[in-house]
Amino acid sequence: MRGERYQNGMAILAIVLLVFGAVPLTVNVPGLWFLWGPVLAAFVVLPAIFLREGDLATGLRAPAQAREALVADLREAGVAVTMERDAVRARMNALSAVEFRTRTSDQGTVLSFQPRASPAGWALFIALVASLVGSAPAIVVSFLLFRRATQFARAHAPSSFQGAEASAARAGPDDVHAMLVRSLSSALGMVRTAFEAQRKAYTDALALLGVAAFTVFIAVLVGLFVALNGFNLATGLWDLPVVVATTATAVLVVVLLVALRRRFAPGLTRYRGWIDRLADAFDGEMSRRLAEPAAASTFELLADASTQVPDWLEAQRRAGLSGDPGTSGGILLATLVSASSFIYVAIDILRGRLEAAAIEAVVGAAAAGTAAWIYRRWKKGEDARLVQSRVAWDAHLAALRSRMDRFLEEM
Repeated sequence: MRGERYQNGMAILAIVLLVFGAVPLTVNVPGLWFLWGPVLAAFVVLPAIFLREGDLATGLRAPAQAREALVADLREAGVAVTMERDAVRARMNALSAVEFRTRTSDQGTVLSFQPRASPAGWALFIALVASLVGSAPAIVVSFLLFRRATQFARAHAPSSFQGAEASAARAGPDDVHAMLVRSLSSALGMVRTAFEAQRKAYTDALALLGVAAFTVFIAVLVGLFVALNGFNLATGLWDLPVVVATTATAVLVVVLLVALRRRFAPGLTRYRGWIDRLADAFDGEMSRRLAEPAAASTFELLADASTQVPDWLEAQRRAGLSGDPGTSGGILLATLVSASSFIYVAIDILRGRLEAAAIEAVVGAAAAGTAAWIYRRWKKGEDARLVQSRVAWDAHLAALRSRMDRFLEEM
């Protein structure tokens, strides 16, 4: 994805927590704000810090080579290192670690990092937040760990691309090879963006599934209890409503999980396959000294990939706001304000407070209009970006095809 990435589902849950947690607590127990305030803040700050992924450096070196150079530098510095798929985890201390990731963009290989808490670190944070009074110290400690992780990552990141320019020059002085490398990098960037967008959309769908399951459980439970017992909370029987609500929720969850799996799994598998193919070709082009023997096969792969570009761009469009948590969070917040305002409109009308109802209606309409304006502005910019990406890819592939034809004629 572009720039720093966040889990969109966590952003949604954080906003819901603030709206549905802070408002009731402010109304009911405002005098204890010094206890519940830091707890709510910790629930927002901790995920924001440990799910944040920031870019460090970019260079023309294969991802595997960049990771190997980074690992060598870390081990030389005496840092404990764990190798994972497309990632390197470096332990800073008993509480935290840094996870380095590599991905390919249209500028080459990008190295990014994420702060991570160790099992002991998470145990400490959970204990501090659970104690209520330790929530504020948990926030301070997490900020200190984030600052330390950022300094650590920036200190070791340059080692991933030291000597990369000279290596690239030795690997392929010919401009055909350079264009092949840039084309592979661009294609990898697009398919990775499509994969990440669809994966985030899948994560968001699972989060919404959980919200829907909870809503259905409460609605069926309360509705069936009232239907059988009225509003007799003292002696009413809950056994049958609980069983029916649990069964209905379980059936709903299974059906929706199967539907989500059938919708997202084929696309994610297809994108992962293309990522592997293009990454292998990119690694090969960046690693060999003479690229001419593989130039034809690489060009054929790019020509085949060009037929997939519309699908990759369409996948980003289908993912919608999942790839932009800031915009989706603003829309969600405006929608929640609008919905709550219209609920208060109905309550004020029933109580005969027409002036208050009119004010609430204006606020609700303004919030709804704001949400619609944010969405239309985002969609217009996103459509323009996707069109620009498609035009740039077509122009780049046409230039590569022309240069490739001249190269073959010269041979």
